[in-house]
Amino acid sequence: MKKLFIIACFFVLKAAAQSSQAYISKGNEYYLQLQFDLAEGQYRQALNVSPRSEEAKYNLANTLMQQKKFKEAIDLYTEVSGGQNKDLQASAYYNAGVSYSKQKDLPNSIEAYKAALRLNPADKDARENLQKALQEQKKQQDQQNKQNKGGGGGMSQNQADEKLKQLEQKEKDLQRRMQNATKGKGNGGSKDW
Repeated sequence: MKKLFIIACFFVLKAAAQSSQAYISKGNEYYLQLQFDLAEGQYRQALNVSPRSEEAKYNLANTLMQQKKFKEAIDLYTEVSGGQNKDLQASAYYNAGVSYSKQKDLPNSIEAYKAALRLNPADKDARENLQKALQEQKKQQDQQNKQNKGGGGGMSQNQADEKLKQLEQKEKDLQRRMQNATKGKGNGGSKDW
């Protein structure tokens, strides 16, 4: 009886794997036809049947990235990057880097490209994108440094606003003193120049 149960379980698992693969294949067809919403549905069905399928997660993440759903795509790439398949891990890190770049998150993008290169040092695209991200980061830092140094005579915007308020207050105080001095002399003390 135990043996029969084990055999039955084996066939159920095998059928589930085949069903999952069928959804993935159909999703791939939709993906190649640029029908990303339909591909997404197929990959989600594959994950319903086989929740641990790295291939379904990776393909779903790619589909989500194409739909500009970067946060959800990154979450799936992160799951895949912790899996067993090294090639899929490297690709997941690379695509996570692309997703981070699209979101202008350069530090995470750089780290993802570095991780992809650690797994696949021959990946020219990851190397090129890493260089671009590093250059963009340096450019942003240079612009920020330039704004902090030369943009306001060494002052930040807040410092300039504070200085302006102080000058306005001094002007008001000076006008008030002049009015008080004029009131104290009266009208008969005018000079004839």
